[in-house]
Amino acid sequence: MGWFKSVIILLVLLSVGHGSAPMPPATALAPEMTTARINGRKLALEIASTPSRQYRGLSNRDSLCADCGMLFNFTDSGQKSFVMRDMRFPLDIIFIDNGVIKNIAADLPPEGDRPSQIYQSAGAADQVLELNGGYCARYNIRAGDRIEWPAD
Repeated sequence: MGWFKSVIILLVLLSVGHGSAPMPPATALAPEMTTARINGRKLALEIASTPSRQYRGLSNRDSLCADCGMLFNFTDSGQKSFVMRDMRFPLDIIFIDNGVIKNIAADLPPEGDRPSQIYQSAGAADQVLELNGGYCARYNIRAGDRIEWPAD
């Protein structure tokens, strides 16, 4: 009877981890980050570095810290279009080309899973920056301002 009990214990121990993937290192889950400075104001920016992160953006989040944002880097400079899909708080969307702000879609209201408003760059853009709604007005950020990368 002792060998039977040993086999059962062994089977239980072997099945505990069966079918579950090992946890990836914390760095694999953490977003890529950078900093920038606009009009002397330092920002901590999460980089939407993959197509899936770019599609998701800040959707379904409850908030963004006061001096935080999300940066979208594109391989081409061209017309960019954004929507407020599944957003829970207002945003300022800044369209940038070669480090210069081209235009700002300011204080945009959240929309559900079927957004009706499309916000576009005024001409070519190679980056887009999303900040809390009202941020640009509060800190006098305007088209023509330069962005310093990184802020350190």
